[in-house]
Amino acid sequence: MSDPRTPPAVDARVASAARAASFRKLARRWPIWAAGGGAVLAIVVGFLMGEKRLTSEREKLLADIANFRGVLTSARAGRESRPQLDARIQAFADRTLGGSLETVDSEIRRRLNRACEEVGLTEFSVSTGTATTRSTPAKGEFRSPEQRRLREEPDFVEVQSTLTASGRIDKIFALMFRMEAEPWLKRVESFRLDPSADAEKVRLTLKMVNLFLPGRSPKEPLVLQPEALASASRYAALFSSNPFQLKTLPERAAARKGGRGGAEPPTAVGVTDPAALAAPNSPFPYAEWQITGIVDGPTGPEVWLRHLQNGTPLTLTPGAAIGELVLRGVEYDAALFDGFGASFRIQVGSNLMQRSSLGK
Repeated sequence: MSDPRTPPAVDARVASAARAASFRKLARRWPIWAAGGGAVLAIVVGFLMGEKRLTSEREKLLADIANFRGVLTSARAGRESRPQLDARIQAFADRTLGGSLETVDSEIRRRLNRACEEVGLTEFSVSTGTATTRSTPAKGEFRSPEQRRLREEPDFVEVQSTLTASGRIDKIFALMFRMEAEPWLKRVESFRLDPSADAEKVRLTLKMVNLFLPGRSPKEPLVLQPEALASASRYAALFSSNPFQLKTLPERAAARKGGRGGAEPPTAVGVTDPAALAAPNSPFPYAEWQITGIVDGPTGPEVWLRHLQNGTPLTLTPGAAIGELVLRGVEYDAALFDGFGASFRIQVGSNLMQRSSLGK
């Protein structure tokens, strides 16, 4: 509060002087405030720019860390799973005849010769052919120089072999079954059966490809299991048949009746039960149709037939009919038919008149 004794003019001058002094003080401090504001602004701008740069670098570093961590995790998983992988590879090697071409070649010859001798064949020969190295199909995955060894390492080797044997058909069938039952890794490329003129002997030519892993030998020699050989008894009926030695076809005797030419119905050959020849006067030419084979088709068993005069083929499945005969099923080397109120068995190589009765 101003002194009441002081004149108003003096108070105004004092206030003006005070304002001027304050303005001069602010004017002197303005550079300091400007410098401070600029510094704050520079700090803010620098922080924002640095934050952006650091964020991108941080993200890159985090991505690198994640990548390295993934590589280390994969390497660890591969190291931990390596025993299982080695065991799987060794399991394949245990089914081969050796780890080198010389060993495998010798084993192929020895085992095939022994198989022929054990089934009772005396005329046979074994030869081995080209060895083909199969490389990995994943070459494109091994790009780095460190992986060049893996890229050039072979996966397996194929050795060709040919077995030629001659003998009775039952021994040839037994040899073919033996080759299928042998435990080593192999692939049958082809087989051919050539009968002799009288069909007493059959010549077998069997071509196979045998596989082995280079540098990996089986832990123990392969042994043919007795159970595999014992299962051959299921095919005893097939082994005892000879599809190349057909039975004599029934002859047609010409008959003259009332001045008109005609043929008598065919008679059966090799029928074990005369009652099986029901309806002998059937007009259907059963004797002209021969069963040539029994196979497992895509929909089940199939019976193949051929017309003896014109070669027309015919395939029957269970439930299909030919003449009055309806295919009932198959067993080994015989087809089972129902017809004329009875059931029949007709073997491969026989015509449809050569029936044996199964009973009604």
